[in-house]
Amino acid sequence: MNPNPFVTFLLIISLFSQLILQQSCKKKEDPVEPLYLTVNIPRLIKMNESYYSLKYQERSIELDFNQEIDSLTIKGNISFSDDGDSLNPQYSIISSGRKVILAFQPDFILQPGWRYQITIKTGLRSASGMALPSDTEIEIRTTTLQLGIENENTTRSSIICISDIHMGDQRSASMKYCWFTKNDAALDSLLGMVMTSPHVRQLVILGDLFDEWVVPYHLAPFDSMAGIHNSRDYFRSIANSDVNKDIISKLRTIAAGGVVQLIYVPGNHDMLLTQAILQEIIPSIIWQGDSPGLGHYSPVEEMVMEHGHRYDFFNCPQPLSNQGHMLPPGYFVSRLQAEGLMKHGRSDLKETGAATGHVEFLTAWIAAMTYLQIHFSLTVAGDSANIRMTGIDGYSTSLSYNGVREMYAANIEDKWPATETVNGVPVAMPVLMAILDGSMDLSLAASYEYMQSAAPKRYKIVAFGHTHNPMLKVYPPGKHYTGIYANTGSWVDAELSSKPVRTFLVIKPAAWTGSALDVVSLYQYNLDSGSGEPNPGFIPVLISEESIGL
Repeated sequence: MNPNPFVTFLLIISLFSQLILQQSCKKKEDPVEPLYLTVNIPRLIKMNESYYSLKYQERSIELDFNQEIDSLTIKGNISFSDDGDSLNPQYSIISSGRKVILAFQPDFILQPGWRYQITIKTGLRSASGMALPSDTEIEIRTTTLQLGIENENTTRSSIICISDIHMGDQRSASMKYCWFTKNDAALDSLLGMVMTSPHVRQLVILGDLFDEWVVPYHLAPFDSMAGIHNSRDYFRSIANSDVNKDIISKLRTIAAGGVVQLIYVPGNHDMLLTQAILQEIIPSIIWQGDSPGLGHYSPVEEMVMEHGHRYDFFNCPQPLSNQGHMLPPGYFVSRLQAEGLMKHGRSDLKETGAATGHVEFLTAWIAAMTYLQIHFSLTVAGDSANIRMTGIDGYSTSLSYNGVREMYAANIEDKWPATETVNGVPVAMPVLMAILDGSMDLSLAASYEYMQSAAPKRYKIVAFGHTHNPMLKVYPPGKHYTGIYANTGSWVDAELSSKPVRTFLVIKPAAWTGSALDVVSLYQYNLDSGSGEPNPGFIPVLISEESIGL
């Protein structure tokens, strides 16, 4: 019988498919021979695709190759150096199969916050004769000495940065609208550590130590019954509050001691604070203001610190919108939020967002006001002159929320370029970007103003506060970063923030340590739950660390 052509065709296709499948399986089963020797460091984390982070207390470094190493080729082809200077007597090399271990001598200790190199040359061979494709440099950076841990090196080379404490006066604590009522013991403890540590050189407060904004709108900011007739009295009343007075006392001691420099940069919630008022409260504190309500500080050439509200449309000084006054729209939003705190208790302080288009200010204002009214179940008569001012920033009569909105909406966007000039903004930014800065982490503003090529002066490290969002970021992300953005976070009560609180920065400039690295560490100050004591103290807990080479 003649075979069916169609059946024959199917049989051929089936056999051909099986042959291809078999060949495919065979290819998968056959290992591909590597072309070169490769190496990694399995126990260490590679940071930013650039270097490996090593705890400075470590006693060895383990290299893992993809092939068994010919031990006879190790000598002269693997070396460990201190930023180019050979450390040959300080370690020995042990090899076994694919593993090569650099073991440090008992009397050798790695420097904290230091840069080292492992060099592997093509003369190193595997047992089968394979080599690396080229000479390889592996960068190792050691972690810094943690705050609170002492060693033989007592050089004062650390800057501690804190911000956004938001101390209120006695009224705010009693009526429960203050943001700072529960972290006073922790901050008092941190300041005690600053006073006793042999490593701290400067304590920098990046604004909002005092809070003149968080006042319910129906209360009088200046109240003769409370002995407050002006901003000077207001800030003094904050310093004398039961919650704050021990902290202020320690700050006075630090400033007067002459060992640790105490430096202050104004924030937005204390933008009406002046050098004269601050130094009356804390004599010998170093004021770093520039334009009214603003300031910045550079401890070393390529590092800048400020509060960050200079780049926030809603919270920067607005001296041109209403001549003779400088308070921005954010002040009035804060007063509404304080009203809600006092009447309805504590809830998360959340960012209120922004919008696009030509009416950016109006849209963002409405979004902020609507959010707070819904969040705190507030009924606010927009046309009622219910915002008591009593002389703050020169406003002697009460204002309405609709009136405030119209006051700013009349010209705030048109005057924005001139406002940036008055406020000393390095690189002009559009209105929308400045509005968005108020609802973001300010890393964009930091890179735009201080790290990108158009910046009149470029910095390697930029430290801000303001956002209450503690963080470290490299710019641009990845292997070839040229800067670090750091944010201090805040010390407000935990239930008032969706972010970690009691956070701060420790910065070690290379110019002060002798290292080839500037190092920035982010800490949180927590109760020592592992102490086993009935009344445990506080300890600094490292959250993250970044470094950048000279």
